[in-house]
Amino acid sequence: MLNKKATGIKDAMEFTGYSRAHLYRIIHLKKIPYYKPTGGKIFFRINELEEFISLGKIAAAHEALEKATKIINRED
Repeated sequence: MLNKKATGIKDAMEFTGYSRAHLYRIIHLKKIPYYKPTGGKIFFRINELEEFISLGKIAAAHEALEKATKIINRED
């Protein structure tokens, strides 16, 4: 699937680990980018699914500590 630029709902489910119902829910809420060119079948771009997933990154403890240290020391 990863060699594709666009994919359907089944591959998106496999890629994200989300159920069909959850994908449709976040589609309805416009939280995930999707395409519906003919008003029927839904498509996703793989790179946009990757970006969507990365939005939820939780920093590891060492990353958070490093960021806090830079803020305290007013470093860029």
